[in-house]
Amino acid sequence: MMCGPHCDRKLANLIIFGLLCATCTGQQNPSPVTVPTPIILGLVFMQGEVNNSGPLNVVLDTGSGVAIISPPVVQAAGLGSNNTVEAAGIGKGSSQTLHMLDDCELQWGNYPGELRLLHQQAASIAIDYVSAGVGKRADALFGSNLFLHNTITTDYELERTTFAPPDSGPAPSGSPIPIKIESNVPFVEATIEGEDGKAVTGLFLLDSGTADAKGAMILSKAFLSAHPGLIAESHLVDAPAVTAVGGIIRFKLAKVPHLILGIFHFSEVVAAVPDASSGVLANANIAGFIGAGILRRFTVTWDYTHSIMFLQPNRALQAPFETDASGMHLVSTGPTYQAVVIDTVLPGSPAASAGLEAGDEILSVDKARGAPLWKVSDALRKAGTTVFLEVQRKATKLNFTLPLSSPFHQTN
Repeated sequence: MMCGPHCDRKLANLIIFGLLCATCTGQQNPSPVTVPTPIILGLVFMQGEVNNSGPLNVVLDTGSGVAIISPPVVQAAGLGSNNTVEAAGIGKGSSQTLHMLDDCELQWGNYPGELRLLHQQAASIAIDYVSAGVGKRADALFGSNLFLHNTITTDYELERTTFAPPDSGPAPSGSPIPIKIESNVPFVEATIEGEDGKAVTGLFLLDSGTADAKGAMILSKAFLSAHPGLIAESHLVDAPAVTAVGGIIRFKLAKVPHLILGIFHFSEVVAAVPDASSGVLANANIAGFIGAGILRRFTVTWDYTHSIMFLQPNRALQAPFETDASGMHLVSTGPTYQAVVIDTVLPGSPAASAGLEAGDEILSVDKARGAPLWKVSDALRKAGTTVFLEVQRKATKLNFTLPLSSPFHQTN
């Protein structure tokens, strides 16, 4: 899963970028099956299993070139690794070793074994940061293994996903957009109209595993440097650092004046711009990622067999793009992921001015206690409003009034 800004992933987006081919032998599903897929900060969750592991929380991730399984699940399932490779996340810099797994059985659906793929290759790496960044335990990321064997339709509004055999049934509804499948992950050409009025077309990874807590897309710093008129350096604003595959990602936020994807035109799109072009973004041919903040505005059908996707707009199509308006990076701790803790506070931000500190645990937002991280995150995106927080700081409970302000307004 290419990890976007939480990754907080994935930057929310985490990202495993087309490491190897998924094993191309598997059991086809005889007919379409629709399963519930709760959407949490844009990530598509569903129930699954690996080698009869028992119920797992699985993220459906187009950015993963191979299924990723957390080490505790690997150990419990008795899976062994024969070789290792290095992860290629956007935060690459420290050693992130993938332990490759052979002959895995992937299951998902409404009941055990309803949908399955046999003899699949997978990999193991710690993905705790996915759970910590969204406030829900993530045990595995199911990526290209599923997309190569199924036509997959995710209805983000109704929170359900349909898996169908390729070339079965009528053509999907929506606007067709050609995609390129490279290293088992999908890319698309999209156009940015910049502040200088010029239009530049680039190649973007389509990553359903890049959460939208910070931005709807990721832009390569090298891409912006090559096209300096798109967004002025002075218009980039600071944001709290997040964690992804390979280590800490420091990034800034930008507002993309116009993004054109197929027939769809978006304005004022919030994008994350990592400070360093490493890992995946070191590839000069990749302009960035289009993540869940864009995809969740549609019912999306992925047809890898014919290198095409279909976009059917939902009611969120023209909703304004939001980002954190507090200046805090929040995490949720395991094993229950019920506690919401301030990980970092950006200097000069509304949270810093209010007196909030790293390590504070948020007990309530506007007197609502026990809200999961993704609901707290949603409440902190409403620029122009004020929220009231109760926090636990060591042995003391404190109350704070927090006026929320767009990070773009804080510097302009």
